[in-house]
Amino acid sequence: MSEKGRNLIFVKLGGSLITEKRAAHTINYAALRRIAKELKEALERDRDLSLVVGHGGGSFPHPIAQAYRTSEGFTQDTSVRGFALCQHAASTLNRILVDMLVDYALNAVSIQPSACCIAEDGEIADFFVEPLMQCLDHRLIPVIFGDCVLDRVRGCTILSTEQLFVYLSRALRPSRVLIFGLVSGVYTRDPQKDADARFIPEIQLEHVKDIEAYLGDSYSVDVTGGMVGKVKELLEIAKLGIECEILSGAAGYITRALAGERGLGTIIRAHNQTR
Repeated sequence: MSEKGRNLIFVKLGGSLITEKRAAHTINYAALRRIAKELKEALERDRDLSLVVGHGGGSFPHPIAQAYRTSEGFTQDTSVRGFALCQHAASTLNRILVDMLVDYALNAVSIQPSACCIAEDGEIADFFVEPLMQCLDHRLIPVIFGDCVLDRVRGCTILSTEQLFVYLSRALRPSRVLIFGLVSGVYTRDPQKDADARFIPEIQLEHVKDIEAYLGDSYSVDVTGGMVGKVKELLEIAKLGIECEILSGAAGYITRALAGERGLGTIIRAHNQTR
């Protein structure tokens, strides 16, 4: 791993963390301000640290994408309208987040996937990553997001932040990938709905079939695949020898994780990784 890779961390802010997911187009401004403050403190503490920040869509594009079935492609008369509305909602949330980071004196720059990615049957086919790489070279913070993109097979589809992170991990080889959300990791059932849910401290590749069996029925699935989709994409990153963790975005966790703490949430490992 290059020196740049050792100092590079991918950070995802879950859509349910930064928006009010049950209220359409509603920002959780208290969470956004706290997150911006924690990111700034982390970068001031470690001057060698570089970040790629990604975020989910939450209550902005998800309801539109579900209503228009955007991930399935241009399948009906209203699909083109749905694509436009979905992309507008996703980029609006991105703009609000970038505005907040810039207000906290962070040099954040929006990278719009729909303008630099082409998919093929739901998977990334081409991703023009040079602008993002140039941002990192100049100590800027690229901010990407789950977005609807044009697709050579379907016409259009939706790419999750985790899918973008998989592609970028192969190109940039970050030292860690951290996924911050409302809950403190992966559970046997949705802990927000089931008090008997058990926390899973670690997931390895050889156990993913067992994990998938109950996660698929236990968590609500959003247009980007829900918890099962996140775990599968992170396992692809873990295969590259890159640390992945799903953890809480509550106060202090971003600070602690970016300071080097491990095991705050669920660790995702490939079967051949050592502790």
